[in-house]
Amino acid sequence: MLRQRVITAVIGAVLIFVAVNLGGIWLAIFFAVIAAISTLEIGTMMKVPLWSVESVVAVLYTVLMVIWPAFERFWYVLFYLLLALTIVRRKQFSFAGAGVLFAGALYSSYAFRTLLDLRHMNYGFTWVLLVFFAIWATDTGAFFVGRAFGGRKLMPEVSPKKTVSGAIGGFILAIVVAAIFGSLSVKNGFHLWWQFASIGAVISIAGQIGDLVESALKRNYEVKDSGWILPGHGGVLDRFDSLLLAAPIAYHLIIWLFK
Repeated sequence: MLRQRVITAVIGAVLIFVAVNLGGIWLAIFFAVIAAISTLEIGTMMKVPLWSVESVVAVLYTVLMVIWPAFERFWYVLFYLLLALTIVRRKQFSFAGAGVLFAGALYSSYAFRTLLDLRHMNYGFTWVLLVFFAIWATDTGAFFVGRAFGGRKLMPEVSPKKTVSGAIGGFILAIVVAAIFGSLSVKNGFHLWWQFASIGAVISIAGQIGDLVESALKRNYEVKDSGWILPGHGGVLDRFDSLLLAAPIAYHLIIWLFK
């Protein structure tokens, strides 16, 4: 199982690195696909049929939010369409369902929109990789430190395997990785190491909260994994849950510190 997880993670990391390096439309398409699958996985947990009208509308919203910056001014059109579907499909789709599906589509897409915006900034390649590296460092530190030291559970009612020691280990490793990577990747970066460290700290905290948010979502719908598409990891949402909360926060923090 661990070997399968590692192989999938390595392949995924290579694809992300290549896509971020290419940038432009290729990165937008790559992110849009990930976001769309995440939205579908949330819909599946809600038991929304894959090819239903509401599912198609939610995916359309997700893709447009990622690839079309101006869509932020028109998002309400598709949201109102979801609400209209609660009338014509009232036996299959409720107002509550529309709210959750819309929230899921927004949650799945906005992070990738902010990452694309980061990619267009000066040192954009570095900023996007910094976000990913800090999240991966958090996951890696949490896994190995948690296994080595165990101890008190972080939130057993939400995610039984996570420990306080693991959370601290992931937090520290994210700070170290972000500080080193940022210092080496930005001109005169060594003078700004504390800013990179701060970004790593914020990403780690936000990422761990995002992980718990998805765990709570799965518990609410009584599923073990959000999907099955990634061997050893479950669904796309399982792999990117930390990013979905951390990326927008990192984006605004980087804008504030460096732009």
